[in-house]
This record gives sequence, C-alpha cells and structure tokens, in this order.
Amino acid sequence: MKNRVLLLLLSALLFFAALPNLASAGDEPVFTLNSKVSHARIGDEVVISIDGSDAKDVYGFELRLAYDPKALTFLEASNDWGGFTVPPIVEDGTITFAHTKIGKIKGENGKVRFAEMRFKAIGRGSTSIELTRAKLVDSELGSTTLEPGVSLKISISGSAPYKDTKGHWAEGDIARATEMGWVNGLPDGSFAPDQEVTRAEFTTMLSRALALSAPLDQVRTFKDQESIPGYAKSHVMQAAAAGWARGYDDGTFRPLQRMTRSEVTVMLMRIVGYEDKKEASPPLPYDDADQVPVWAYPAVAAATDIGLVKGRANNKFAPGGYVTRAEAVVLILRVLDRISPTGE
Repeated sequence: MKNRVLLLLLSALLFFAALPNLASAGDEPVFTLNSKVSHARIGDEVVISIDGSDAKDVYGFELRLAYDPKALTFLEASNDWGGFTVPPIVEDGTITFAHTKIGKIKGENGKVRFAEMRFKAIGRGSTSIELTRAKLVDSELGSTTLEPGVSLKISISGSAPYKDTKGHWAEGDIARATEMGWVNGLPDGSFAPDQEVTRAEFTTMLSRALALSAPLDQVRTFKDQESIPGYAKSHVMQAAAAGWARGYDDGTFRPLQRMTRSEVTVMLMRIVGYEDKKEASPPLPYDDADQVPVWAYPAVAAATDIGLVKGRANNKFAPGGYVTRAEAVVLILRVLDRISPTGE
C-alpha cells in the first residue's frame, strides 16, 4: 500500500512538473553541488549536498543527476523538509529523486537544501556528478523546469598508500599526488607528511609534477653540484634550466637546506607568472608583512591574491617558516590545477 501511495505521489509530481512553465527568470533558484570531499580513496563514502539559493515557494521537486557508475556507487538520497520522499530511480548513470510536501502549506524559500546523496568511491581517476535537470512545483501547483548544468568534481585514488597519512589533513592530496606519480614515500612505507622538505626534495617533486625536460646544453650547474643527492640531480638541473631554481648568489644550490615559505612561494610563482616588482604589488594582509623579504614580497603578494598561499595561525604568513612535505604537495597541486584545469 505504501509503495502505491509513493508511486501515485511521484506520478502527480511529474504531472504538475509537465505543466507550462509559470516561473519567470527572476524566480529561478541558483543550484550548487557541494561536498566536504574533493579527493577520496576507493572504498570511501562521498556525501554531496544539492543546495539552492533564492528559492521561492518550492513545494515539490524532481532532480535528475548524472554520474559515472564505474567510479561511484550510489547508496541513498535524503531530504528533511517533511512530506513524502519518493525512492530514487537509478538507471544507466542517472539518478531521479523526487520529494513533495503535503497539505495546504507554503513551499521553501531562500537558501534551501534540496537533498543529500551518498556515494561510495569504487574506481580510480577523476569523475564528476552533474545536476542536469530540476523540475520545481510551487504551493499553487505552478511549475518550472530548469537545466542547471552544475557539476562537482571528485578525484578518486587507490587505498591509502602510506602507513602514516591516514587521517592527516593532507591525506587526500598526498594520495592524489601519488596516483599522479610525482611523489613517493620513504623506504619504510611512510610518507613523513610533517617532515620539513629540503630544497632537493621540493625541486624533485616540482620537476616530476611538471614533467620537465630541457636540452643538455641548457643545463646549469652549481658549485655544490656534488652534494646534490643522486635522485634529485637531474631534476635540479632541469628546474635550473627552466629558470625556476636559481640557487644563491655564491653559486650554490644548498640541496639539503630546508625550504622556507618565502622560497617556495617565489619558485611556484615563477611557474605561474607574476610581475617581480615590489612597488607594483598590493599591500599584504598578514600581521607579519614587514618580515617578508624584499626579494619575495611580489611573489607572496601575487600568490596571496590568487589564493595559492594562505597565512598560518594568528594571521601570520611566517615567511621564514619551513615547509613540510604535506604542504609542498598541496601547494604544487594548486599550481597544477591553476595551469591545467584537469590537474593532470
């Protein structure tokens, strides 16, 4: 009996949604798909919310979403408005989900959450969930059909590759970088995410992430060339040839020296591109802006403006603070995502 009632409600909702569109452009809500998870591992649960702003008297709705069933398994959908929720129809990578209020009451207004949907990550790679259609019914049974075309991108990696990254704030980014092939763990199976990164390590990560390649006659050498670890030597040379790793005024590279936030920011902004003039740079929003070295100020200002770098606690940039391996991975991924929309 209950299933018959639900089917009748769904049929009624679809009937009203098929009526002529009575809503003007100004009455249409703006949809967004949101999730706390942007990078998941196989087996993880991914919860997305379908939200709207500027809603006006939404009494019932039918949503249609598209997803890749090879990457995600749909688990369930829910709505907390009250009334009747019709069980989702899942077929060929599409989900149809409907809900309606009951009785002579007004619909939802303003900012609303239409639904939450739970998925399980099952396939590696980059995938997306898209809201392709939304049929809305108001309390007077007027209706409108929209094609929002909004989507949410999710990157899925294999199971946790390191024994010390589970639960770490950068766990997803480290897994993503590992899947992409430009970071490796330590021989004992750890990643040491909170260990401060050396100049040799950071330059190697950067070179591998960007797949650097330069003619041998353009390769620059440093006075302390012999102290560069074997794993990093070719990467340092490639980065130097590209003009991103310039060493110090005395001609050394100092490969085992830890990298500061100022140094990392300058190197990354050389890749992104910026105007290297302090007088052309905007004021920095950090409380310790006066501690940023003159040579790093334009890069820090430009990187802050585009969201590449952010302050630490107490609104400090900490220009002389050392960068951890986890922070290095996150920063390089931000650069990759900026210069290549796919981050590949």
